[in-house]
Amino acid sequence: MAQRESLEKELAEARRKEERLALIEIVEKMREYGITLNELLGRKPETPVAASEVAIKYRDPASGATWSGRGRAPQWIAGKDRDAFLASRPASGASARASQASLFADED
Repeated sequence: MAQRESLEKELAEARRKEERLALIEIVEKMREYGITLNELLGRKPETPVAASEVAIKYRDPASGATWSGRGRAPQWIAGKDRDAFLASRPASGASARASQASLFADED
């Protein structure tokens, strides 16, 4: 019984090693021939969407985080008057300086 368990362990270990070597060989061939994972899986190539395509509509004056107004509202604007966060509104000089000062305060 112990001998059988020992042989099964050795067999499982040899199988894992063989699988690992096969995976390494596959990855090397993919790199050699420039094959992408999408091509390997038969998927259509993904076209990346540039972040600049959607205009920024809202900006958090405290953190500088932005939101396009699409999708779920971020925490910093949820439940608040969105007009106060419009990105086209010029930030007041004192408010902008205060928020930058809080972000870059000296830590002693």
